[in-house]
Amino acid sequence: MTIDDGFPALVWFSQADALAYLARIDGTPDAGRYECELRECRERLQQAGFSTFSYMALESIGRRILRAYTMREMGSVGFTTIYLKSRLYETDPRLAVLRESGLPVTWDVDRLEARSNVAEPRVRSLISALRAHGMHSGLILGLPAPRADLRIALGLTSQAGDTDWIDDRVMGCVLAASMTIGRLMQPYVEECARAARVVALTQEQAVVLERLLRGLSDHEIAAEIASSLHRVTQHVKTLQKMFNVENRAQLAYLAARWGWSRASG
Repeated sequence: MTIDDGFPALVWFSQADALAYLARIDGTPDAGRYECELRECRERLQQAGFSTFSYMALESIGRRILRAYTMREMGSVGFTTIYLKSRLYETDPRLAVLRESGLPVTWDVDRLEARSNVAEPRVRSLISALRAHGMHSGLILGLPAPRADLRIALGLTSQAGDTDWIDDRVMGCVLAASMTIGRLMQPYVEECARAARVVALTQEQAVVLERLLRGLSDHEIAAEIASSLHRVTQHVKTLQKMFNVENRAQLAYLAARWGWSRASG
């Protein structure tokens, strides 16, 4: 597993990571069977006409993604990195339809370009990135998340120029393969998300965070703990980085939702 500490944080993991963890917690581990299931899923999706399959478990505040647990295999690392780091998801018209209907969304680049607000720079960037990576059509869907604060997003793409070929048979293949892959990845993703919540704070950081959660301003915190405003502000900035959020409102929300642990700094 590798972690990009930017915002949002990309946590890349391999199928081997997930299967190794599954073998450790499974009372009757059968790595060969799991690998065979994944291979069969990949082969069925390729035979159906898809060239890439992207699995992402997203932790977010509202529509702002904080951390994305992303499987390396079967997808496009290059496109996924651009998509998340450039926050193309914030204006992705495909996701707007998915959020509205909750049902799988089929798309092709030509329709996307014709029906989208291409004056929006990130929409243009999305369309350009799709074309550059040979992603001319595809399907986006969600799966039930293992935790209430995670969303599982799956994206499949094809070099085909339209979506006429995505019929009921193909959709059935996608759903069956997606459920299998999701089932095998879920325990590892849950463990990664749990581990990410363990934030060890020094005593002074804990004191600042406790008062921030009570709604105190930096000035009020500095006065209450007899510290300088500059020192308190630096602590808040450090805490934002530790929790991988952009501002103190997000910090307060996430810290309250996650809880936090003290360390004797």
